[in-house]
Amino acid sequence: MELRLLCGEDERRVFESRMTEARAKHGVGFKEVPRSKLGEIHLRFGELYGLFEEENQPADRMMSGFALHDLESLPQSYPQPDLGRYPAWSVLECGELWSFSKGAGVLARRGAAIFAGLRQARAILVYPICRPWDGTDKYSQTGFAKPCDPVVFPYGQTMTGDEIWVLPMILEGVALINLTRKVFELGFETRNNHAIIRFDNPLPLQPSLNRPSVPFQSGGGIGEVEPANSHNRTAPT
Repeated sequence: MELRLLCGEDERRVFESRMTEARAKHGVGFKEVPRSKLGEIHLRFGELYGLFEEENQPADRMMSGFALHDLESLPQSYPQPDLGRYPAWSVLECGELWSFSKGAGVLARRGAAIFAGLRQARAILVYPICRPWDGTDKYSQTGFAKPCDPVVFPYGQTMTGDEIWVLPMILEGVALINLTRKVFELGFETRNNHAIIRFDNPLPLQPSLNRPSVPFQSGGGIGEVEPANSHNRTAPT
């Protein structure tokens, strides 16, 4: 598997198109409210990562992705929870997660944990939807805590215009150390100063756009790589 930082405009456009399409087809479907600029800000100024089944594949083979930013570069999407106890650069907010192949989202989250370890993050912040469907279980299972109650998310709505509730969740302390140690022990390699991470798929599932979970449209774009740096059985403490 290859998780790649998307730098070219073509790659980023494919990410946005796939994310928008995946959101519309997930659960009852959701989208941003008409006046929201939050997603536009994240897509323009955040770091966008795409997951590919093979090395050096063009952007139209992207099967999953997410956006990432630290709280020194952009504020958190919602005032809760209070993470002022950490330096802003050390808190990573991860969002805009989407997938078109079963298991690809799990592997994208694994890649995000690798990035967090490499950047010595002290906390990871997410806002999974909890109503009208519950997407929080996959985070609870990896140690994310629930520091506050669910909140109405003012920037999103269902495809029929109903409210969306999100649950602020954080991964920090021992839980974060344990997760990064686990993904580091599985092994990976990096290229282009960690802009590309490659790792084996440890899951029984074999995500592939040849077996999409829902139909999708195509786009284009190509990335380039440099010699690899290997990382095995070491993790930040």
